[in-house]
Amino acid sequence: MSEAIAKNTVDAEALVLKYLADPRPDLKDLIIVHYAGMVERIARRYAGTEPLDDLAQVGYIGLLNALSKFDASVGVQFNTYATHLIAGEIKHYLRDRAQTIRHPAWLQELRHKVNKATQALQGELQRVPTEREIAERVGISEASVQEVLASLETVKLASLDVSPGDDGEGDSDLDKLDAALSSIEQVSVEDRVLLESAMEQLRDLEREVLCLFHFDALNQTEIANRLGISCNYVSHILRQSLSKLRKILSQDEKDERSLRAVGSDERTVLDSEIGIYDEDYFRTRLSEEAHRAVSTEGTVSVVLVEIDGLHALKGFYGEDTVRDFLIDTAAFLKQSVRALDLVCRNGSTGFGLILPGTGPNVLMIKERIEKRVDQWLVTRMSGQGAIRFSFGWATTPDEARGGADLIKIAMRRLDEGEEIRRAA
Repeated sequence: MSEAIAKNTVDAEALVLKYLADPRPDLKDLIIVHYAGMVERIARRYAGTEPLDDLAQVGYIGLLNALSKFDASVGVQFNTYATHLIAGEIKHYLRDRAQTIRHPAWLQELRHKVNKATQALQGELQRVPTEREIAERVGISEASVQEVLASLETVKLASLDVSPGDDGEGDSDLDKLDAALSSIEQVSVEDRVLLESAMEQLRDLEREVLCLFHFDALNQTEIANRLGISCNYVSHILRQSLSKLRKILSQDEKDERSLRAVGSDERTVLDSEIGIYDEDYFRTRLSEEAHRAVSTEGTVSVVLVEIDGLHALKGFYGEDTVRDFLIDTAAFLKQSVRALDLVCRNGSTGFGLILPGTGPNVLMIKERIEKRVDQWLVTRMSGQGAIRFSFGWATTPDEARGGADLIKIAMRRLDEGEEIRRAA
């Protein structure tokens, strides 16, 4: 099934690129037909207060907006881009339809200005700004700011599945999990592995109901008829299984955070120069992850990143420029991997990336990071010398069973890449 989804996604992306090059109406119709299932799955998540057909129509508007605004040069797949715009269009529609207390346009506009000023001041001051500071930034009286803030409380609606103590902002955990299940083809390979591992811990009936509801797009009545159970029981299983998945994934994330901490002071494992995990922690943590992967029949991969040309950069621009470049590179690499992946220092001119749950597809991830680095260097360096990146990779348990062996294999591939490039 995963191979069919991957091929289907590739065909759809090719069709979108063909339309961007030649925006013919017949190509647009083909794209709409192809993504009809995705639109309906997303609309189904928000069905209840409004008819499903109406939500689907709004979703198609989001799909057309995505098609008109999509820029392939950014490097994001159309599937991912369209998913966010479709869901966003439906949420805007529901928000406009469901707002209990409607405020005049001038108050909504003023509220937007106050929110924007608040966010900007919080970033500048590194604290919550006072009402006087907000008023001065927007150019209104302090009393007006108080009225705007008071009006916000009248339109706050809490989700029924938000845990007590949550602030109600953003999507709930249940909504995020349901979103991933409803559009599994949009989930990255690494996160899909984690999701499949979590689903294996459910009962057979729970997995079957989830697959029928989210992947086959059957409603609860159809599922009940197929399995010979009641609709109420189907509804109970859906709620219970999603709650179990949320707890499983939350526990995995908690375990991941605890492994990141060493003792009571995390600063002891940070590199003092650029503020990321140091080389000692990189090697220790990689050995721990490799041992855990082998003992639990899991996977973990490592990617080594080596930078060539820093010595020349230091001689021409100074040591501060090199340090700033390494800090920027570390931040860029963090943005290029998942939240659970680790970016560490490896030597004076390199980095080590630890990718838990990542197996043979590490080569694909390495190539994706490599392409992003090439694009980033064009804008980052601005002619400040010839900087080149080299990559090496390895995975366990397929290629090695320990952290030291993983690094050896990755170093060998890194050196081989250097030799090929010099020969070219």
